[in-house]
Order: sequence, then structure tokens, then C-alpha cells
Amino acid sequence: MSEQSPRSFRQRIYHMLKPDWVFAFLLPVSVIMLIAENLNPEPVIAVDPLIKILAISGLTSVIAFIATFAAAMDRRKVEDYFFQLMINGAIVGIVSTLFVNLTWDLFYGPLMGDDIIAVMLASWSLGYFFYRIRGLNT
Repeated sequence: MSEQSPRSFRQRIYHMLKPDWVFAFLLPVSVIMLIAENLNPEPVIAVDPLIKILAISGLTSVIAFIATFAAAMDRRKVEDYFFQLMINGAIVGIVSTLFVNLTWDLFYGPLMGDDIIAVMLASWSLGYFFYRIRGLNT
């Protein structure tokens, strides 16, 4: 019976925890983005509404198409358990972002740019770790 080398064991542990590092990094980054955006906000550039609608629709279509292929490639490289963690965390992130934006909009007006991205990154990270700690069946 042959023993496995410590290096291959370390590589397996690192591979298993790799998504954890990414999502652990997203949480403080989102807080920093939220602080930085609100301390020194960028000026809003006026864009013709028709051009804005066409540009956002086109970008959404192209990026969603690319993301679909990237997710398929990612799924081949990542274990199904981690893929499910990322997907469930993403669902939490999207739903949380929608409701935070809706609530904020009702009281103060719409969230803009980096604020929405910061909320989405933080909620995705928190959703990922919720499922990571509690399991996928909770």
C-alpha cells in the first residue's frame, strides 16, 4: 500500500477551500467599496435614455451569454458541492440585492452603481458562507 505524498494532500485541501478564500475576500471588498463610493462619489454622466436602454440590454445579453459558458466551464473544474454552494449563494445575493434596493428606494431613492455592487457582493458572500456552514439542505 503506497502512501500519498503530503503535497498532494495539501493540494486537495487547497482545492477544496479555494472558493472559501474568494468569498471571504468578497465581504471586506464590498464594505470597502461601499465606504469609498460614499466618501467620494463619482459624478453622474447624463446619457440619452434610448442609448442607455440599448447599451444595457446589449451588454446584459452578451455578458449573460458569456457567463453561461463560463459557468459550464467552471462546473467541469469544481466539484458539484462547491458549484451548488456558489449557485445558492448567488440566489441569496440576487434576492437580497433586489429587496435591499427596493427598501432603500422606498425611503431614500434608488441605490446607484457601486452601492448595488457592494450589496450584491456582500450578500452573495454571506449566502455562500451560510450554506457552507449549515449545509445545502437547510
